[in-house]
Amino acid sequence: MRIIKLKCELDQANYDQTIREVAVESEDENNWYGKPVANPDCLTLQWPKFAWKEVDETTSAIPEQ
Repeated sequence: MRIIKLKCELDQANYDQTIREVAVESEDENNWYGKPVANPDCLTLQWPKFAWKEVDETTSAIPEQ
């Protein structure tokens, strides 16, 4: 099981910009399926790829231009 960091796709201030760590159980073309690392008792959630982007906190969450 891999751990990824996800952030809301929209970078607008009125959207929650918290980076979520997710333990991915499976993945398909449109979604990641997994549990938030911060709450392992949570049910497996669907994380749509159109709404979330994978980020790397060690570099930058800002997309390259």
